[in-house]
Amino acid sequence: MAKTALAVALVGTAGLAAAQTDARIEEIVVTAQQREQNLQDVPISISAFTSEAIEKNMFSDVGDYVTRTPNASFTSNGARSRRSISIRGVTNFLVSSSALRTSTFGFYVDGFNVAGSSINPPIMDIERIEILRGPQATYFGRNALGGGINITSKKPENDFGGSVIVDYSRFNTLDIEGVLNLPLVEDVLAARVNVKRYSTDGFIENINPLGGGNDATYDYVKLSLRYTPTDNLTVDLTGSIANEEVGMREGIPSGVFSTFAGDVLYADFPDRDGDGLPDPDPDGVGFYPSNRTKVNFNSPQTVGTDFKYLVNRVDYEFADLLFTSITGYMESDFFLQGDIDGGSGDFFNEIRTIPRDSISQEFRLQNTGTSNFTWNLGLLYARDRGAVDNRTFVGEAQPFDLPVGFLIDSEDSKEEAENWAIFGQADYKLTDRLTVSLGGRYSEETKEANIRGFSGTLETVLSVEDTFTDFSPRLALNYELRDNVSLYATASKGFKSGGVQISPFPGAESFEPETLWNYEVGAKSDLFDNRLRLNLALFYMDWEDLQTAFQQAGLDENGDFILFGGIDNAEKATSTGVELTATALFSDNLVVNFTAGYLEAEYDKFTAFIDGANRVLDGETIPNSPKWTFSADAEYGFDINADLSGYVRAEWTYRDEIQSSTSALIQSGFPWQVPSYDYVDLRAGVEHERFSVVAYVDNLFDSKYFTNAYQKAFTGGLHIEPSYRTFGLRLTYNFD
Repeated sequence: MAKTALAVALVGTAGLAAAQTDARIEEIVVTAQQREQNLQDVPISISAFTSEAIEKNMFSDVGDYVTRTPNASFTSNGARSRRSISIRGVTNFLVSSSALRTSTFGFYVDGFNVAGSSINPPIMDIERIEILRGPQATYFGRNALGGGINITSKKPENDFGGSVIVDYSRFNTLDIEGVLNLPLVEDVLAARVNVKRYSTDGFIENINPLGGGNDATYDYVKLSLRYTPTDNLTVDLTGSIANEEVGMREGIPSGVFSTFAGDVLYADFPDRDGDGLPDPDPDGVGFYPSNRTKVNFNSPQTVGTDFKYLVNRVDYEFADLLFTSITGYMESDFFLQGDIDGGSGDFFNEIRTIPRDSISQEFRLQNTGTSNFTWNLGLLYARDRGAVDNRTFVGEAQPFDLPVGFLIDSEDSKEEAENWAIFGQADYKLTDRLTVSLGGRYSEETKEANIRGFSGTLETVLSVEDTFTDFSPRLALNYELRDNVSLYATASKGFKSGGVQISPFPGAESFEPETLWNYEVGAKSDLFDNRLRLNLALFYMDWEDLQTAFQQAGLDENGDFILFGGIDNAEKATSTGVELTATALFSDNLVVNFTAGYLEAEYDKFTAFIDGANRVLDGETIPNSPKWTFSADAEYGFDINADLSGYVRAEWTYRDEIQSSTSALIQSGFPWQVPSYDYVDLRAGVEHERFSVVAYVDNLFDSKYFTNAYQKAFTGGLHIEPSYRTFGLRLTYNFD
């Protein structure tokens, strides 16, 4: 599969030499270095999607654009808010249900880092998405170990206009979105309002008389104001409110117990296959892949997130300087309640809420103009707070002979992280062709935790505080080999703060920061009179104290149930790889995009505590690190008449096999080893100045795949989110 895809790409691009076309690839402007630059001039490996590309690809989820990025992957753990991203083998193994959401990526929306509350904001009225691979500490700050994701919203304009989008697809899925742009005071004040509602019956059915399934309703509102009282001053204020709710934690039983469930919670289940171990209960629905659409749970479920944010950006231009202030505030509340065992037997029910909030204030000063010497200096203060209120109750089945309603697991915790940082970068053009960049960030972060809870008979009380400091430098050289062809080399450090935790091991109440050095060389080129854009990057990453989570359940010496978890630090790991992105215009009508990633990411030295024992994982592939990733799309456009044009578009995505968690590394077979998969999406549209109509099929050939298996106390075993095919029609109307 991998060699075939590369061969097709090389043969196809060779044909450009003979192509006859007046079309040219448009310049893409990015702000990866906090100033507007041509994508091809930035010495960073970047995937950038313009508003047109976002619309044509129909992005609606972080997984959509991550899978179109080389050496990037994601896993899904039962809810839109529970995605886990991996770039170049760097991923977040810490539990998303802790009071403070940790990330290995800087995730910025309009200059504000939202990673503390969400890594999957809605894709609404977006101007551009940038995915930067490799550590981005200088501008994206703490925890931008694996890279940065930078989302820029469309800004209000001084013209009246807007659009309405109505999308209807399989499973009674209705997606309605409206945009209205209002000039309030001519050339001084403008507003932009964006409203969206998404509802679906879902593709998973609960066969229990209770009914329900993964039916969902998502409501979003975004309001932007732009104030330009003078030519020198621009003030942008953007606020958004969102509510996401799904009828269950999405997943189908796999029929394979985790050790956590099989050895302890359901140890008295019958041994159906004769291997001496208890087996999950088919429960009237069976297991994946024979069952892809049904569950059987006896108590109502609901899972979702409410969040809102407000970002205020002020830009003031002096004669040759630009001052920028970005103030951000965000609140989120993740909730999960109802059936937790996932079966018709009433074993456990859970109530969990995780409110979080983040504030930040950033000041930047940079020079402007066309000088050979450019610089940027900044100061940041940020604070994240979070709390967990979790209760797990025993149901009518009375496991361990405990009374109905008995509180078997509880957590009340509050955590806070406070961060100060100073950062900057200077670029100097040594010659007409050679530019050197030197930057870095010094940061200091203090984390405080007050946690009280118990699991079974294991009671924990923790009050701890720790401070972590770091300096992360970056050096880059960019050499213009000839017009539209450049070579670059970078060395940069990434840093992820340590943390505090409840630990069953004395002295392990805090864990070490994670640090990484990235060494990269690359080439960027626009060839064949700007009909072929070809970018290549080769990298080697060496990091220490990689943070990874473990969970253990069992019986203590008195035979009482206990459950605990914690954070390990892998001593050393390395990641080596190659990334290729290409855009080709074969004619005025045909454009093709192609990406390829090759990755070798493994632990060099790591002894992990898994299933009650220390396991040596030296030489094992890091979870969620596919060796090969590919994506491609081809679009053919044509004129229908003077007013109408049409297009046909096909998209292909491939991800190699992975093991999605540290505990999976000591297991074999399904579902621990997640097989490779690929799928094809197809779209056909008709466009007019005022309207467009698009018919589409996602997962055209109904490929049967899943991204990972997630571990929970389900009577049907580990759960997975199965793929499905859908088709629909999207109508867009533009007005002014």
